[in-house]
Amino acid sequence: MEPQLGQFIIAYGYLGIFILVYLQETGVPTFVPNELLMLFSGYLAYAGMLDLQLLIGVTVFADFLGTLSLYCIFYFFGSYLLAKKPGWLPVSTSVLDRLRIKVVEGGTVKLFILRITPFVRGYTSCMAGLIRLNPRSYIPIALLSSLAVCAPYIIFGKMMGAQTSLMLDKFSAILEGFLAVVLVLTVLYIGFQIIRFFKNKARESERAAYQLDKTLRIHMVSETEYFTRGQGVHTAFVELTRLMKEDTTMAICVNERGSGHVFHSHTYGPYYFWKGRNYKGRRILTAHVIPDSSRGAIPFWKLLLPLTRRYLKMAYAYADVVIAISPTVEKEIRALGVTSKIVRIPNPVIREIWSGSDEKRNRGRLQLGVADGQHLIIGVGQLQQRKGVEDFIDMAISMPDSRFVWVGGRPMGLFTEGIARINQRIENAPSNVFFTGLLELDDMPSMYAAADIFLFPSYQENCPLAPLEAAAAGLPVVFRDIAEYTSLFQAPYLKASSTPEFVDITKKLIGSSDFYQEAVEMSAKLIAGFDKETIKAEINGGISTENGPTRFPSF
Repeated sequence: MEPQLGQFIIAYGYLGIFILVYLQETGVPTFVPNELLMLFSGYLAYAGMLDLQLLIGVTVFADFLGTLSLYCIFYFFGSYLLAKKPGWLPVSTSVLDRLRIKVVEGGTVKLFILRITPFVRGYTSCMAGLIRLNPRSYIPIALLSSLAVCAPYIIFGKMMGAQTSLMLDKFSAILEGFLAVVLVLTVLYIGFQIIRFFKNKARESERAAYQLDKTLRIHMVSETEYFTRGQGVHTAFVELTRLMKEDTTMAICVNERGSGHVFHSHTYGPYYFWKGRNYKGRRILTAHVIPDSSRGAIPFWKLLLPLTRRYLKMAYAYADVVIAISPTVEKEIRALGVTSKIVRIPNPVIREIWSGSDEKRNRGRLQLGVADGQHLIIGVGQLQQRKGVEDFIDMAISMPDSRFVWVGGRPMGLFTEGIARINQRIENAPSNVFFTGLLELDDMPSMYAAADIFLFPSYQENCPLAPLEAAAAGLPVVFRDIAEYTSLFQAPYLKASSTPEFVDITKKLIGSSDFYQEAVEMSAKLIAGFDKETIKAEINGGISTENGPTRFPSF
């Protein structure tokens, strides 16, 4: 048994117990938690040193008087105290606000539950006084809750009897451990409050600086910077970021590097939710994928489709403005019941990056090992069923005299649908087809320049960048005939609905210079609808400083 506690109670008796319980209930630290004090007092009642009924009466009265003291202080002086407290002081007005709402909604039963809940009992007393709860309602609840808290501990301590004595032999270790945990948590909490206080001050200063220099800061975010590169989403993010940096009236920060007025994300993973938490009312999400994008892309996509729909709906709803990159994306987002504002702006194509040249063509053909006079047909995309890579191999089999190159890898790694089957097809592919694997974005202009024809046999797309990049490079582009393109493209384009049709169109492009030139002109007209200046103007027009940074975005 702890000698100091025993000596204290022997010396001061019921008065000592009363003082300890009262002080701790009012928030004054003591050398023993009330819970352990009451267990120990119950043991003393078991040993015949204290009277059980009188002990319960003393502790209940002390607890009741303590909570009544807090209630009265905040009843008469609460508003003044909260108004005068320093910002770093760990007295959470937000906790009091939440408790106030619970009391209003739950009534006296909710108040009683809060009064017997550890860690919030004291807050409940403060809150009851702060909202000036009628004393006739609060006093009976306070008395009953004091009885409900104190009596069980004391009775349990007496019932345990000898077991309590054994436990109390290690009382010092238990107490020291408990106090150490409380001390660490208290220090961490106070430290957190101080850090948050100074962060808020810094944020206010930063906002004031923003207002002074009138520079609009856009916080661009994409998780593809860290993984799953080598896909259209990452390309769109990189090119749009590059495009927006051309505007001298804006300052662009990327991912963790800084903060801004407006938050604009191209992905929807944990990083999107984490970074967006400080931009309520100013969050933009460019939606590159819809639930159907998982078809033929990931394993068990049919089983996961309901979960995919729910998650994407949550991601879209988290944004204040959703930029749909195609009519299909806009339609699907609206079908999910998303209430965020939705605007349709396609992915931009920066022609200067993708335009071909002799130097790029020579470098690309040298890298691929293709002779100058040989026809080169290229496909670009992830190695997955949805992209039509197996159909591409079948086309190469049908045209043994031409070289076929597929550029792309597996950003999702093993989490790719049909990986074993596609690997088998690649291993058994004819010698005239070559797979480069994942290449850096900077290598792609040379790949397009090295080719003569671009085939895009993908089964599902929203606003694909690869064929538009190829079109900007001056290549004829043959698409699969799918519904998404009819609403996306405003100009005619070459299309095929089957592998034999892809082969027939490709052979015609090789054999007819007039048809080839006509297809090149189609490509030039096709990318006119994705002009970078038009798209930049649409995005910049929707992000306006006219009403101040708290009113972004203003699409």
